[in-house]
Amino acid sequence: MIPVYLCDDEPAVSALLKKLIGDQIMMMERDMGPLQVADNPVSLLEMQREAEVPAVYFLDIDFPGYMSGLELAVKLRQYDPRGFIVFITAHNDMMFETFRYRLEALDYIVKGEPSVMAGRVNACLESICERLMNEPDGKNAYCSLKLFDTVRHIPLQKILYFEAVGSRHALVLHMDDEVLEFNSSLNHFEEKLGEAFWRCHRSFLVNRSRISNVWLKENTVELDNGETCLLSRKAKAEYASALQGK
Repeated sequence: MIPVYLCDDEPAVSALLKKLIGDQIMMMERDMGPLQVADNPVSLLEMQREAEVPAVYFLDIDFPGYMSGLELAVKLRQYDPRGFIVFITAHNDMMFETFRYRLEALDYIVKGEPSVMAGRVNACLESICERLMNEPDGKNAYCSLKLFDTVRHIPLQKILYFEAVGSRHALVLHMDDEVLEFNSSLNHFEEKLGEAFWRCHRSFLVNRSRISNVWLKENTVELDNGETCLLSRKAKAEYASALQGK
């Protein structure tokens, strides 16, 4: 799940944005949320510090008695350098200020007509989903997959391996704390994920960064959580050849 935060100290505006953002997340049926709401920067920082990243932040600019929304965004960047920041403001001339603070804001939503704000919120969330799905492979990249009517964005570092089961294109995705079953093919993910994953067997596609040992005599690949996958003769030969070439 991609965490979503809203921080605004005006109760009426916060309630409106909470509904607009929540409704858009529900309609998009994306793997976002739950939406968490704070009324001041200190509370948001406490919420966010232990949460998953990257996250989505809808931030007011003015917080009398606290740091500004711009200063809050600077602190958030320390924990979440790849997070998506959207500023909610009564002013429409904030771009220079965010540039001065070296903040890469996704958008600036001016408080006003609810229907206009809803359109901007939806555009922001759609843009975020598109960016996540198109990210290159890497430590902080995501694997997007469709589960029924929902799209999940799974951080690559959480994935142990994909396993093909049965004969009807069913896959089981094994992660650190979750197992998901869905319809697709290993060929699809082998092509999509590239060199970051290894097809060690016709039924297994493993995350190279999670491999702890390759046992040639036992024909198995051991992951860093102790689980094992089968090793085919072809993959075994490729592995042995790669070792000889080092």
